[in-house]
Amino acid sequence: MINLLVSKPYMSDGVIDYWNSNRVDIRMIVDSGAFSNWKQGKETSVKEYVDFINNLPLKPWRYFTLDRIGDPKTTWTNYQQMLSSGLTPVPIFTRGTQPGELDRLYETSDLVGIGVGPGTNNHKGYLKYIVNQNKGRPLHWLGVTNPNMVSHFQPYSCDASSWESGGRYGSIQIYKGGGRFQAYRSKDRSKAPDPLIWRLIRSYGFDPKRLQYHDAWHGGESVSRRLGCASWVRYTMDVEKRFGTRIFLALTTPQAIKQCVEEYRKELKKSHEYI
Repeated sequence: MINLLVSKPYMSDGVIDYWNSNRVDIRMIVDSGAFSNWKQGKETSVKEYVDFINNLPLKPWRYFTLDRIGDPKTTWTNYQQMLSSGLTPVPIFTRGTQPGELDRLYETSDLVGIGVGPGTNNHKGYLKYIVNQNKGRPLHWLGVTNPNMVSHFQPYSCDASSWESGGRYGSIQIYKGGGRFQAYRSKDRSKAPDPLIWRLIRSYGFDPKRLQYHDAWHGGESVSRRLGCASWVRYTMDVEKRFGTRIFLALTTPQAIKQCVEEYRKELKKSHEYI
């Protein structure tokens, strides 16, 4: 199955319909959208989020509690209220909480999400510290998929939207295998072709010559976005096979969920062809 994450603000009818129609291939995590709320200065009530989860037409694999960035007290209160409502969300260990509080979270859940704190310094160092304090229990890293850290710590699960970097920032992270990526940037198209990177791009079923054109780097169906999607899908499948770590691709649109599922099916077909 392909691992996907959609936050509440982006769980549109189109996303839900595609998820429902293709649920046999999708392992879905639902997030409360705390990061989006934090950026936009918005607030979601516990009741609103509980009603949202209860009214979904199909059950997600997991769903996170309603957290508040940088506010451990409110995050804990929200979690208790969701438990009281009969739901079983994944609790979130918010930055600023004492490590000993992890024990309390694991009393009610077999999995805990950890927020490193967007916009904070040394989030990798903080994450390493908490992982070492956690006694090997299952953690989900929110918004962190650093390949070196994933291969070293092998977390239970994690998520990120890095697969869209080609369409968003003009830099595609192309997976080479063995936990290694190579960047191919929009500005590279003015340079002489690199036979190695072009061969790698062709292994994904794309013509590298298409990346020489301006329109290949813009739009939801652009070559850069589809190649980035294919690359990260291959990476997630490889990591889950090697370590058991589930990497969830965070997405926001019906178009994105369709791309991810299609690329997953292509990779699955390729893997079967080599057996």
